[in-house]
Amino acid sequence: MTTPPFPDFFLIGAQRSGTTTLSWCLKRHPQICFSKPKEPHYFATVDDATLESGRWREEYSRFFLHHGPEHRRVGEGSPTYLFASQALERILRIQPEARFIAVVRNPIEMIRSLHLRLLYIFEEDVPALADAWALQDARARGERLPPRCSDPRLLRYRELGGLGTQIERLYRIAGRERTLVVVFDDLVNEPRKVYEQVLGFIGVDDDGRTEFPKRRASQAYRYRWLQRVLYKPPTSVLEWAGRGRVERLARRDDGTAHRKRRDFRAQVKHLRNRLNEWNTCPAPSLPDDTRAMLREAFAPEVERLATLLDRDLGHWR
Repeated sequence: MTTPPFPDFFLIGAQRSGTTTLSWCLKRHPQICFSKPKEPHYFATVDDATLESGRWREEYSRFFLHHGPEHRRVGEGSPTYLFASQALERILRIQPEARFIAVVRNPIEMIRSLHLRLLYIFEEDVPALADAWALQDARARGERLPPRCSDPRLLRYRELGGLGTQIERLYRIAGRERTLVVVFDDLVNEPRKVYEQVLGFIGVDDDGRTEFPKRRASQAYRYRWLQRVLYKPPTSVLEWAGRGRVERLARRDDGTAHRKRRDFRAQVKHLRNRLNEWNTCPAPSLPDDTRAMLREAFAPEVERLATLLDRDLGHWR
């Protein structure tokens, strides 16, 4: 089997800034092979020993097994790469000509949305953003982390919202000529124009797309216990629904085990989606004092970003 080619471009964030919408469009372009899943986060977690040994090739190629001769470009979309500078350096070590697309958003709205999302999927356990903000230094030391948080870096709200610093670092590491920075406001207001710009940047033909799905608004949940079952189920439940159930079906020698496993997974997914929809409710508004705190904290970053992009971002402050 031929190993899929290394990506030509990377959609690298920022968090909660429209990368899901953009990747949805790109993965449907007939000339683009986009990673499955959308966010491998591989180069933010792989160790240097794996890179040096070459083992990464086999591991990473599994995200592009659907690559075909019709694909002119290969890409992936991991938002962690924008704030993880070592990820950018690892990518460029392998592919010096790689291109990077970053989407930047008003950091006040971005961090609010990120905090709500982390609460929603039980990666965060402090309901008030102001309280979570106050815990950043302690959490950076490994203290007061949510019990089942898979990536504590996502709790560093100050760092994640520092988009001026991140874009400046991206320019320094990758170079402006191989970097495209999209402003979230443009993606919302002129999605077709932004899409054409992205296609030209990565070097594929315009497929004439006019449909651009709207990004889902931040959400909250009604019942914490149900949300925890849906997103962070107990280990015993996972074992029963996964390995235990599969083993029981596999012991059947009637030739239907594979179909039964597939049907069971589909039923579980359908039930989970229905329960998740029922348990979802609109997110609360951001308190005025918290908004003022974030505005003051991020003002220097917004000013730095405006200078880098040569664009007026005064409405973000």
